[in-house]
Amino acid sequence: MTRYTPSKAVKEAIRAVEEAQAQLQLARASLRSAVADDLKAQPEVTNKEASEVLPFAEETVRSIAREFDVPRKRKPTVRSIKPHKHTDEKPPA
Repeated sequence: MTRYTPSKAVKEAIRAVEEAQAQLQLARASLRSAVADDLKAQPEVTNKEASEVLPFAEETVRSIAREFDVPRKRKPTVRSIKPHKHTDEKPPA
């Protein structure tokens, strides 16, 4: 058991930090939503281009796009190497 009891000033400072952290979380969520809106409104802009002027790395911009269902810039290039079952046809290219 500790004998330390925080002073009123320390308790108020802790409360102020907690409130600031909550506000920061709200501001970050708002920023992520605004970035997603911009990516949707400007489909020609790539994640890399956006990351060059935002406080986010390219991968973070990509994760924001995924989180907010921003349409992809190009179709996926990966396809299955397994042949389709019940047919002799090859998978579509």
